Amino acid sequence: MSESEFPAGQRGAFDADARRSPTLPSRYYHDPEIHRRELRAVFHRSWCYVGPASRLAEPGDYRVEKIADQCILLVRDEDSRIRAFFNVCQHRGHELLSGSGNRKKRIVCPYHAWTYGLDGRLLQAPHTDRVHRFDAADFALKPVRLANCAGLLFANLDDNADDFEQEYPGLEQILRDCLPGLEGFSTVFECDYDIAANWKIVVDNFSEGYHIPVAHRKLSQVLDSGAGNRASVERRYAFFESRSKQGYEGFEVEPGLPYRSWTLWPNTCMLSLPGCANLIVIRMAENGPDRCAEHVDLLADSDGMTGVLEAIRDLFTEQFNAEDIALVESVHRGLKSLGYDQGRYVVDESESWYSESGLHRFHRQLLQALEDS
Repeated sequence: MSESEFPAGQRGAFDADARRSPTLPSRYYHDPEIHRRELRAVFHRSWCYVGPASRLAEPGDYRVEKIADQCILLVRDEDSRIRAFFNVCQHRGHELLSGSGNRKKRIVCPYHAWTYGLDGRLLQAPHTDRVHRFDAADFALKPVRLANCAGLLFANLDDNADDFEQEYPGLEQILRDCLPGLEGFSTVFECDYDIAANWKIVVDNFSEGYHIPVAHRKLSQVLDSGAGNRASVERRYAFFESRSKQGYEGFEVEPGLPYRSWTLWPNTCMLSLPGCANLIVIRMAENGPDRCAEHVDLLADSDGMTGVLEAIRDLFTEQFNAEDIALVESVHRGLKSLGYDQGRYVVDESESWYSESGLHRFHRQLLQALEDS
């Protein structure tokens, strides 16, 4: 996208240089037409997190997930390979499964009993032996591309998209270095939030640390943002590592332990809090222009909750995320105000963690995706 094509608002046009740029015009957060374009340009063409591979432990284990308006089916087949398909029967379009469970060796459509193998092949279709030139091989489930990154599954609905490794070079190695054995971590806690805010506002909030000293007082007692920082910024993801302070009563931690965060295009953010080996994965899914369906997985090298994991869960759910939800819902309301259209990115030359340079990168990728659609 050329600079002459960047959108403009009341404070001027978005700029490729974050130091000069006003923020996105507020219409990008509530315009139904922009939201409709995002479905195709962003969610239908990007690698989106759909859960940990460990959740599908045995052949026949399945789980249904959504990527925007598309429903997909994840299943471990009889050869222990995890596959993904559009969750729709190839006869008349009935959805095949819901929720999660185990289907042994067969997936049977509840409408007309068309039966599929765990590899997606159509095995049985009643009465089609009487249908002229019917070939079961023509009616296999439509596959969805799937990538396994250190035990985290990502799906892409676009057959022509670049491979995951091309889009996120080095991410798997960073995850393995930071969290050895991540592919074997269990889901010790998961939850869902219905947030009254556009999905991008929630991603925006996770893309910068500028608000943390103001809005997250308890997290500020845990995070030493100026100690031992390191960062890695790639086109589709950013990684940041800091160190812990002593914490506070109820969440005491040893000073100097790593605190890590990742932001992944388009809608996944991850945190690893000090205290034990853990990873919190947050997926911000659109739910219309005015709501966000946020899903959270807490993964750990434990078969169940421990005292430390309970403290991490409580810090996230009762403090950190609860505060963030109040923030983003207020921002969503404010972005509809006649008294606001654009602000400014607060950035510094070093692109420190408190800088909003990551926010600007996210917005530039969004504009590029919309332009390419």
